[in-house]
This record gives sequence, C-alpha cells and structure tokens, in this order.
Amino acid sequence: MTKKSIAHDILVIASPIIVQNLVQYIQLQVDMAMLGRYNLHFLSAIGNVLFPYTIMYAFLAAISTGATVLIAHTIGAGALKSARRYSEVSFFYNALIAIPMFAILYFFAVAIMRGMGTSPDIVQYGSIYMRVLAFSFLSFSIELSVVAILIGMGKTKAIMQAAIIRTIVNIALDWTLIYGNLGFPEAGIKGAALATTISNFSAAFYLVIYYLADKKLSIKPTLYGIFKPKWSIEINSIKIGLPYGLEAMLWSFGQLILIRLINIIDPYAAGSYVLIARIQAITFFFYVGLARGTLTLVGQSMGAGKRKEAIHTGMVSLYMSLIICVIAAVLFTTIPDKILSIFTTEHDLISRLQPLMFIIAINVFPVSVNVVIGNAIRGMKDTLWMFYTQSFGTLFVIGMSSLMLFVFQYKLTGIFITILTDEIVRSVLNFWRFYKTPVS
Repeated sequence: MTKKSIAHDILVIASPIIVQNLVQYIQLQVDMAMLGRYNLHFLSAIGNVLFPYTIMYAFLAAISTGATVLIAHTIGAGALKSARRYSEVSFFYNALIAIPMFAILYFFAVAIMRGMGTSPDIVQYGSIYMRVLAFSFLSFSIELSVVAILIGMGKTKAIMQAAIIRTIVNIALDWTLIYGNLGFPEAGIKGAALATTISNFSAAFYLVIYYLADKKLSIKPTLYGIFKPKWSIEINSIKIGLPYGLEAMLWSFGQLILIRLINIIDPYAAGSYVLIARIQAITFFFYVGLARGTLTLVGQSMGAGKRKEAIHTGMVSLYMSLIICVIAAVLFTTIPDKILSIFTTEHDLISRLQPLMFIIAINVFPVSVNVVIGNAIRGMKDTLWMFYTQSFGTLFVIGMSSLMLFVFQYKLTGIFITILTDEIVRSVLNFWRFYKTPVS
C-alpha cells in the first residue's frame, strides 16, 4: 500500500471520529460556559466531578477497545463468525460492568467529592451534578458496545451522527433547564446534568436504531448470542482491554490527585487547570481520530499477517498528526489571549493563564506521539507496554507535581512543566517500542 492510500483509509475512519470529538467538545464547552455565566463556582464543581467520572468511563471504554482490537484482527483474518461472538459478549459484559459504576457515582457522590478536598459549597454542587450524571453509564454500556463493533469494522459515520445528535440535544436542554426557559423550572447545575444525561441516552438510542436498520453491516449480534455469553470469549477482550483500562484509569487517577493537590493550594484553581486542559484537548480531538483509524487498520493488517504494513500505517498517521500539532502550536503562541477569551471573560484570569499556553503549545507534540503510536501498539495487541509506560508517567507526575507545588511553589506552571516532561519521556519510549518492532 502507498502512503497516499494509507492516508486515505485512515481519514475515512478518522474523519467522522474527529467530527464526533469536536461536537462533543463543543457540547462540554457550551455546558461549562452556560454554567459559568450562571454561577462561576459551578465550573470548579464540574472540574472536580469530571475526573472520577472519567476514570470509570475510561475503564468501560477500554474494555470495549479490547473487543475492537479483536474484531479488527478477526476481520483481517476473514473470521466473521468470531468477530460476531466478540461483539455479542461485549454487549453482555459492558452492561454487567456499567451497573456498579452507576451505583458508585450515585450513592457515594458526597463521599467522593469530600475525598477530593473540595470546599463545602463545591461538595454540594458537585454531588448534585454527579448523582444525575451517574445514570449516563446505563446508556454507555450499550453505546460503547456498538462503537466497538463499528470501529473494528472501520465504519464510523454513524458514530459521528450520534455525536451531533447528542450535542444538539444537550445544548437545547442546557438552555431550557439551567435557566428555566420554555416554562421549565430553573434547575441550575442539576439542569445541566439532566441535559447531559438525556443527550447521552439519545446518542445510544440512535446508534442502536442505526445498527439494527443497516443491512450492509457484516457483523450482526443476535439476542440469543448476547444472553449466552462465554467467559472464555470475554477473557480474550479483557486480556487486551484490561491493561488499556488500567492505563486509562491510572492517567485519570493521576489527574484526580493533581486536582486534589491543586485544591489544597486554591479550591478554585481546579477550574483554571481544567480550562487550560480543555484548550489543549482541541488538538487531541483531531489526532485521537487518526489514532482510532490507526488502531483499526493496524489491527486488520496484523490479523492478515501484514506486520510491515501495520508499521507503515502507524508512521503515516503520525506524520498527519504532527501537521495538526504545528498548526495548533502557532495559534497557541500567537493569539493566546484571544483563545482564552473564548472560554472566560475575566481579564485577570486571561493574563495569568497566558504563559501556560506556551507550555501546551510544546506539549501537543509528544502527546500526539503517545496517542497515535500508542494506539498502533494497542492494535498489535501489545497493551501491556502502554500500561507500563503510563504507570511510570503517573508516579512521576504525582511526585514531581507535589514538589513543584509545595517545595518550589510554582503552582499551575510547575504542574504543566511536569506534565510536559512526562509526555516527552513516554513519547520517546513508545516510539522506540513501535518502530523497533520486528517486521516480516
């Protein structure tokens, strides 16, 4: 395959995922903007809630990614019956895992918020938001199973469409429920949580309808197969997905500890940290789409026994992601104030955060390597390696951030310098692991 044909195949899979990520990003930013204008303290509440929420979501998504890798491999090998069984078992076990996740967030919301060291008002706002948002996990169990199958097949258009529906519903309900428009009661942060949860269910509903209606899809799970799960099949997904899940949880856990440390210094600084992280995430949403396409194509190539083609695919995807990073870095360093003003109108806050924009302008490059090459490594079923490097990264970030905050007193600047160092070290290790993989 030529570089041009590989790039085309990557973009066919990646483009809908990029659009999906961007519209979901818009959804979150509109959510936070509406809440921030309603009550500025709500931003810190959401900033604290998102990390325990993300830990659980990341674990569920990772188990689904295990199914995606196996589905891609079996499709590459032409074993469609095996691919169907992996998809059927994924539906059952995702639901089994999602239920206790919902229960933890719903029944222990106050304890979780207190454990993060937040102030009493943030505990109150955050626990309200978390309890309602917990219901989303009941929809994620279905949505992620469908997404795993579609990405494994390289069919991602419906995922994008579901994201657009989710965003439209969320924004409309935000305006209605937060402020009490169209005759609805003014619900504030609870209204935002309701809007997000209802929009998540709407996206899952659309994906199910699409999946049942599209007769061209080669993999169609049956109800009989879903309710006849074999642990011996699921264990294969877990062997691949569990290290990825633990890796994602470690990253999220590290972020949770960082928020806890920041709250000790300033209980409202978490909002600033999340704001900068969300700005950097703009670039992430582009190259994570490329990474998903890379995972699928690498998995299919490996399933077909074409290891050299798999490595070539990873390199082409990396080149594409670095182009995105160059554009982002130029924008972050030339107009940082204008970018920040999109998310906040407080001039003092914009002035304080501008130096951090230079750091994330550099950071996008190693992050893109870790995301794209990391997914290529996962596509080769080597998820343990990524777990090992993330374990090192989490310990390093927590340890160095503590020194930066409490010994050197560098505050948020020290944290972002630590994160940059970690990303650079891991990007070198991950690239070496991928590029030195023997080819046939």
